[in-house]
Formats: sequence, structure tokens, C-alpha cells
Amino acid sequence: MYWRDEAYTLFLSDPAMPVQNFLENVYTIDDSPPLYFYILKLFNHLAYTPENIRLSSIIFSVLTILISINFFKYFLNNEECLYALIIITFNIFLIWQSKESRIPSSVVFFAILNFICFFKYQKKYNIKNSLILTASNVFALSYYPFLACIIVSQYLFIILNDRIKFKNYSIIFFSSIILYILLNYDYLISNLVKTSHIGNLEPKFFVNYFFRSFFGTIVFGGFSLIIFSIGFIHIFKNKKNNLIYFNIYLIIISYLFVILYSYFKAGIIVPRYFIFLIPSIILIITKIITFRKIFVYAYLILTIINTIIVFDDYKIQKPKLSYLFNYIDKSITSNFYVNEKYPPMNTYFNNSSIIKKNNLVFINKNELKNIDKFYFICLNHPEMHVGKNKKIQDNNKCDVQIENFKSVFKKDIKDFRLVLFEKKNIK
Repeated sequence: MYWRDEAYTLFLSDPAMPVQNFLENVYTIDDSPPLYFYILKLFNHLAYTPENIRLSSIIFSVLTILISINFFKYFLNNEECLYALIIITFNIFLIWQSKESRIPSSVVFFAILNFICFFKYQKKYNIKNSLILTASNVFALSYYPFLACIIVSQYLFIILNDRIKFKNYSIIFFSSIILYILLNYDYLISNLVKTSHIGNLEPKFFVNYFFRSFFGTIVFGGFSLIIFSIGFIHIFKNKKNNLIYFNIYLIIISYLFVILYSYFKAGIIVPRYFIFLIPSIILIITKIITFRKIFVYAYLILTIINTIIVFDDYKIQKPKLSYLFNYIDKSITSNFYVNEKYPPMNTYFNNSSIIKKNNLVFINKNELKNIDKFYFICLNHPEMHVGKNKKIQDNNKCDVQIENFKSVFKKDIKDFRLVLFEKKNIK
């Protein structure tokens, strides 16, 4: 099924939603800018289903792998690029995010695209490349504001490593900021008043720096952090490729931003918010392990094994619709009713192609009077909402009474309660 915020993504990307309602809902419900949901709205004209939105994440993930080849070629030879490509392809965090109907997978793609625009500008700064970089910066900021870390890193790189372009890039930098503010004024105003978020700053952050999540496990995350740290230090001693310092600046600025924003504004210690760091981290790891072939082969093998082991090992499991289908007897009725507190979850049940392929029919509350039997599906304190601690559940949530109907069958399944209702006057 969907996480709750995935259900909001489905709700906000409804292609039939009027523009005015669309913007109001985005500003009220979600912290991501409207641009992401607007692109999804266009994509959903193909098919407005939860599965179609998830397909968009898979498409962006594939494009990320392809475009990363171009990114790595700025720093690595062909053989080293192959190693980096294998590592990013098997990165478990990117795989996990590709299975979600959320923004992170597309963020990585657009971040790498912006990297390449900057590298081309760095190689040859003319009017064409300057305009392309400006447009890329404005788009990146409008799509995902935390990508401001990339734009700031660009400026820092120019100041410290390429003063010749300082005047020209200053124009690009400030033009990007001004255009972004003008184009996103309403979004910025709506978000400035928000003072709470998820992901409070805790001491453990200063131990793992998202590496546990980025690489799937404590052991492999810690191992990767050690290798990355060695590579990070080594780069400062070897100045053969100045462009690689852009990645160093990006990582430093991003982590400083995480800490300062979380301390002074609101907690944002959430790995997926900074998923755009993964290509730069993998680049630095690749640079250091390619000193010895044995290191390369060992790290590649560990990466693949780690990914296979934890491929579907989420800490909190989503409800599985297959559990439901095993207990729904369509010979009795194919109608079902859902009445969740969060309306977007109803939108999920109403639009899921998986449910429709199983020949189940979603019934609205006002349609119940026209049918004799239906299944009531209740999310019965699923792990994704309450975690492993079932003590916090409200035992009355799924014990509903529906006028003129009686319960004739009830079954508690993992994460669900299934109830068959029948009209009282049926004999």
C-alpha cells in the first residue's frame, strides 16, 4: 500500500483538481513546492492510479543511473566510472526511494542534471552555458528548495577555486535567487510560518551522518563512512582535480545546513531530504577504493550482498493488499467501503489499479443505501501508523455501526480489519 504522505501525493496530483484548489491544498498539506505535484498532474493524465505515480519514481531512478554516467566521467576514468555506476545502481537507499510515490527519486536526477550544467559552465563559461546554468538553478530551487545547498556550493567553489569567473557567476547566482523568489513567492510565504517538522537533531546524527540509511545497515553504513572519511581527507592532500572540491563543499555545506536549520528553525534530520548527496559520496568512495583492485572488488561484493539482504527490509512494513484479498469472497459481494480519518487514504482505495484488477468496487458512503452487502475495510492500526507498539491503538476505531446494516462476518488481518455488512431486512 501507500504511506500516509504517499496518499497525500496521490491526492495533490489529481489531474482533475482545479489550479486554485491545487495550489491551496499544496500550501496547506505538503512542504514540497507545487512544481513537483504539477509535473505529476501532467503525468497522471496517462492514468490516475497509485501505481502510475510509483512508476514515475522508477522512471526517475532509471534516468538517475543513466545521467550519473555523465557525472562520474568528469572525475573518473572509464574503468572507475563502471565501478561507481555499479555502486550507485545497487545503492539500497536509492532503490528504496524508487519504490515510493514521493519526490526524492526525482530530486537526485535533477540534482545531477544541475551538477552537469555547472561543470559545463566551469569548463566553458559563455552566454549559452551561463543562461542554461541560471535556468537550471531556478528550476532546481523551485523543484526542491534544499537544493540551495548545491547553488551555494557552486558559489563557494568559484570563490575559492576559480576567481576569474567570480563576476560572471555572481550575476548567475543572484539572478537565480531573485527569479526563484519572484516565481515562488506564495510558496515561500506559506512555508515561512511553519515552525515544526519531523527529524529532531539528536546526538546519534553526529555518529552516522545519514550513512546508516544511505547504505542500508549500521555495519555497512559505518564501513562506508570510514572509507568516505579516508577519501575526504585524501582529497585535501591531492589537488590534481580541483573540480572534485565542488563535491566536498556540497557535502560540508549540506551537513552544516542540516545542523543549523534543525537547531534554529525546525528538525530536518531526515535522510531522504538530502538524498542528492549520495552521488558525491559514492564518487569520493570510488576515488579512494580504486587505489587497489582488491578494495574495489571487496566493496562491490559487499554492496551487492548488502542490497540483496535488505532489499525489502523496511523498518516499518506497509500493509499488504494481498492479505485482504485472501479473505474477500467476491461470490458474496465485490463492493467495499472505506472510511479512513485521512481522506487521501480513501483516494488510494478508490484509484488503485491493483484493487480494480481484483474486480473490487469502491463504494462511497452515500451509495451504501443502494446495495445489499459490502465489505468494510479498516486500517486496523497498521505498523506504518503506530509502529511496533500496539498499546497505543484505539480499539474502537474499527468497531463501527452502519445504519440499516448488520455485521455478519469479521476478520482481523495484519494491519486490517475486514467486516462484511448486510442489510437487516435481507433473509
